Amino acid sequence: MSERKLRAWQAAGLIDADTASRISAWEAAHSRPIGVWAVVGLGALTTGLGLVSLIAANWEDIAGTTRLAIHMLLMVALAAGTWWSMSRERMHDQVQDALLFIGAVLGLTFFGHLGQVYQTSSPLWQPLLAWMLLFSPLLLLFGRGWPVAGLWMAGLLGLMWAHADDHGHIWTLFGRTERPWLCWGLIACPPMIVAGAAALLRGRSSRPAFWRLLEQMAVATIFTGISLAILLHGWDGDSSLRPGSALIHGLALLAAAAAIAHARRTASGRATAALLLVAAALHFTQALLPNLHGTARAWTGSLFFCLLWGAVAAAAIHAGWRRLFQLAVTLVALRIIILSFELNDDLLGSGVGLILSGLFAMAVAWGTIRLSRRYAPARGDMA
Repeated sequence: MSERKLRAWQAAGLIDADTASRISAWEAAHSRPIGVWAVVGLGALTTGLGLVSLIAANWEDIAGTTRLAIHMLLMVALAAGTWWSMSRERMHDQVQDALLFIGAVLGLTFFGHLGQVYQTSSPLWQPLLAWMLLFSPLLLLFGRGWPVAGLWMAGLLGLMWAHADDHGHIWTLFGRTERPWLCWGLIACPPMIVAGAAALLRGRSSRPAFWRLLEQMAVATIFTGISLAILLHGWDGDSSLRPGSALIHGLALLAAAAAIAHARRTASGRATAALLLVAAALHFTQALLPNLHGTARAWTGSLFFCLLWGAVAAAAIHAGWRRLFQLAVTLVALRIIILSFELNDDLLGSGVGLILSGLFAMAVAWGTIRLSRRYAPARGDMA
């Protein structure tokens, strides 16, 4: 903390001279030599790049089995060192997460390395599934921060994506397929399962922050997917959501909402559970609608999108999620602006149409700013 800021706080009457001196002394005692660590990091990065360049230059001259043996030894040595340090509690949480992240990435690249050496041609989802089965216990049992949580969630989503793409075009997740509706209903359910399980484990684990991160990532994935489904149904004349698949998604969302409401009996928990219920209702209702065209399609897609994110804004006010409220209001405003361009498509070629659309966009932007300033909750905890 800078001395200038301490003097400004003291001048404003927020702290007295004794408090300012104690803060200054504490900061000095706990300061980190950023310059030294930057030099060390730069040296480690340079050494690592040199090793990579050396290996890359002689890649073809190294036998495949030798490369795989070296790769395996690196993973074993890293795992042994991480386990030894963790068992003696000699490792900071951030360092532990970094080593777990590196070890998991080494494991993921090992499957690609194995396929390169032996020229295998298995679908991408199969090595991803093997990696998830092998490394999920390690990451979920010992992870503490967002690098490990993000890597595990990315692996799960990648597995879903690769499996869907292997059985048809990726947009079959939204119903454009002749495959059984049960398959495409179940393939999109893992984020709902993760959200509910993470909420239940938060209060039963010594690492509640980790499970909180996983829950938030899963809920964000759910709303991103529902939003994309709504947008595709509103824009793409060939897409149609299957009621059977949507029913499975809705049941999974209801189960996640029940788990979150049971595990977190707070304003945040109630708001999250309610949002999942709204998402389930909107998703299933949209799946029951027939294929619409023209203006009806534009209006319907915009209505469902605004209902979803309007509910997010209302829940954000209840739970005190300031940033999420601002994001929801902004997305609703953008969808309204896009709708105005869709409805005025015939007028956009004229100057009058462009002027009207531009003025409407500015009016919506002005209203969005005023609404955010007036109703945005105070900064709260996104729990």
